[in-house]
Amino acid sequence: MIFQEALSRFMVDYLTATVSNYQRRVPNDLASLTAVLRPGDVVLVEGNARISQFIMYLTQSSWSHAAMYLGDALLRWGGPEADRALDRFGAEASQLLIESDLKEGVSVVPLSTYLDQNLRICRPTGLTPDHQDRILAEMLLHLGVRYDQRNVFDLMRYLLPFPLLPRRFRRRSLYLGSSNSREVICSALIAKAFYRAGISIQPLVARAGVASRYGQVRHPSYIMPRDFDLSANFEILKVR
Repeated sequence: MIFQEALSRFMVDYLTATVSNYQRRVPNDLASLTAVLRPGDVVLVEGNARISQFIMYLTQSSWSHAAMYLGDALLRWGGPEADRALDRFGAEASQLLIESDLKEGVSVVPLSTYLDQNLRICRPTGLTPDHQDRILAEMLLHLGVRYDQRNVFDLMRYLLPFPLLPRRFRRRSLYLGSSNSREVICSALIAKAFYRAGISIQPLVARAGVASRYGQVRHPSYIMPRDFDLSANFEILKVR
């Protein structure tokens, strides 16, 4: 058990290490971003970590990570998590993103965390106040949930150089872990929140013999960050 935990920490540190060749293409301005963003918007990130490079290569996309903008929703939600955010982030606690990553699991971070990385804002179309409340509540209920070791080992196994990995061990997608643990992955967590509010990421597809409790052929765990960019149910916002 101790060896597994040590190996898991090593793999997380390896995967989340920053790469040296990252290129910023568009400057970000915090005031401009906060003026445009609304709670429920999805912020796509072209990450600067080693795992980000792997994900972008495997998905053939510019986006490796997805987070949801909360704004001051956590402060309005209240409770110990709101108090911790205020203590940790001060005034920036009113400009929070909720995300999931290998190190922290599901947590909140200030929007300023990603100012030095390339971003894209995706806004769900036709979002009603009731939809928004349900989506934010679903996301906040997951605060503190962490990746389990199965997630980490499956991810590392999948990302090993393909020639070194027997074909039978390769995953046909980034469908990690087992049971509900799959839904901790950043884009899957967000997709599940939208599905439960009745908003699809991809078109409904009817197929004989295929059933899903989300009303979709694709389980949320199969949703990648790029799917928000490509979805007809999200508009892309340009920030000056």
